[in-house]
Amino acid sequence: MNEPIISVKTYAITYVSLLLLTLATTLLAYLDVGPLNTVLAIGIAVVKATLIAAVFMHVMREMMLVRLVIAGAIMWFVILISLTLSDYFTRAWFTT
Repeated sequence: MNEPIISVKTYAITYVSLLLLTLATTLLAYLDVGPLNTVLAIGIAVVKATLIAAVFMHVMREMMLVRLVIAGAIMWFVILISLTLSDYFTRAWFTT
């Protein structure tokens, strides 16, 4: 089975990008942008997770079945989060 060959340059660029995104997350913790803080932090975390999956886990060079399984896992995660948030946001409706 042929393994994907990824250059050292790609790994180095990804590593530096992850370091810069981690620095951005840390600096964001010291900034007060109100409710946008959480949105920006989660956005940076999603970008970091995507970089890790694409480069270090070789998702970009895998078969379509692997990509389909990952897409299914992401959809399931979104479903669970949306159900949890719908419960959280509607709790105040039934207080007595």
